[in-house]
Amino acid sequence: MLNVSDVIDRSSEKWPNKNFIYFNDRTFSFEAFRKRVLQWVSYLRKSGIKAGDIVAVFSKNRPEMLELWMAVNRIGAVYSPYNFNLKQDEIKTLVQNSRPVVLFTDTALNFDPGTRTVEFDNVDLTGTDNFTYETEPNDVSTLLYTSGTESAPKGVMNTHMNWYSSLLSSVHDLDWRHDDVFLLSIPVYHVAGLYTFLGFMNVGASIVVEANPNPVEIISLINKYSVTYLIFPPTVFIGLSQFVKEPFSSVKKCISFGAFISETQFNAVSRIFPGVQWRNYYGMTETTPMGATIQPDDFEGRKESIGRPHINISLKLVKDDGSEARRGEVGEILMKGPTVARGYFNDEARTRTSFDGGWIRTGDLAVMDSDGFPYFVDRKKDIIRTGGENVPSIEVERELLTQRSIGEAAVVGIKHPYWMEAVTAFVTARKDQKVVPDEIIEYLKPRMANYKIPKKIIVLPSLPHNSSGKILKKELREQYKDLYINDQVKK
Repeated sequence: MLNVSDVIDRSSEKWPNKNFIYFNDRTFSFEAFRKRVLQWVSYLRKSGIKAGDIVAVFSKNRPEMLELWMAVNRIGAVYSPYNFNLKQDEIKTLVQNSRPVVLFTDTALNFDPGTRTVEFDNVDLTGTDNFTYETEPNDVSTLLYTSGTESAPKGVMNTHMNWYSSLLSSVHDLDWRHDDVFLLSIPVYHVAGLYTFLGFMNVGASIVVEANPNPVEIISLINKYSVTYLIFPPTVFIGLSQFVKEPFSSVKKCISFGAFISETQFNAVSRIFPGVQWRNYYGMTETTPMGATIQPDDFEGRKESIGRPHINISLKLVKDDGSEARRGEVGEILMKGPTVARGYFNDEARTRTSFDGGWIRTGDLAVMDSDGFPYFVDRKKDIIRTGGENVPSIEVERELLTQRSIGEAAVVGIKHPYWMEAVTAFVTARKDQKVVPDEIIEYLKPRMANYKIPKKIIVLPSLPHNSSGKILKKELREQYKDLYINDQVKK
């Protein structure tokens, strides 16, 4: 038998009285948290929920979400948290796809989602139940819907074995320790939110749960609880660097994930985190979320590398013809290991396309340097085909971000009557800076080939992001799809 909820049993036995969860004015020891889990087990079983059922959640971060995951898995059911930014029709779509027996929420819904709903604040937890269902390693623990930056959301089936296998990397590759204090502001419906919760619980660390992350609140919580470990997408680190005047003294380790951070941006960020061990992290929901990490010893000089594969992950780069890419050649990243998910729920077609003999096709392109360090090139779908040339969007973005006036940059291909696709840049200005598109074009001319230089640069107040900090290029392409509709000549 293998069950994810065993982790809280072990941790509460080792560190029963240690403070585990901080949330607003509430504090839970490991023992108190485990008792809450057993109370949830009692509630769920009395409600008729059984092994194999799907239990959905629509909520901002709160301890009940974490307790519920452990309890749902303990009775053999499947835990499925939804993105709390979803709108009415999007929630209904997920409910129709997964058919949960209940949907727990943090606030009352003003519509019928298509299943029974229960507000967390209306749950009366009385009595405990130590029942544990005898789950098999390949039984599904979580059903996580991907953010769908380029396509309709997919329900990823992560098993109990997937989650257990991920714990090895948290100790070996990420240096999560018993004396760490981690700020959990990553949404808990996201694979990274669940993984960090499980991993830090496994080593007996303390976790500060944050429901409404913003720079002011993050700064306050770091100082209040002497947080030692931070894991954010680059956008959050960059935002903090613009708010914080004095460096943080308690933070010892940081991980950046989900997007690229430029040298200019990193210099601004590192000012407020002196002496910190930095890591870049690459992973995905389908790998629970293992992948690769650039370690602190390798970080200097390789800040743009995604790093070497985690201890239990095999990684290779494959060209379009199926052959393995050589050093210096671009190929799609494929990963294999015990953390690779079972597939997509009720979607055999996309499962066959993405999962092949234990390998997961990531859709990401990378190139390996002579020392065996992979560097992200672009999403396959984000390669811009213009005038017979292929332009990696991230290559243009990296050059744009070296210009000091630019805060964020997203480069996409937009349909053009002459070029097929026109390289188009969307940028934001750094604080107290002004971006002048013509000046940026002149700045780029000596730095890259003419066909890579954006045909237009559009300055926006902000760029659209998903919950993990990735820029939603699909939205930009859709909103500006007619940008060049009247261009009939070579421009």
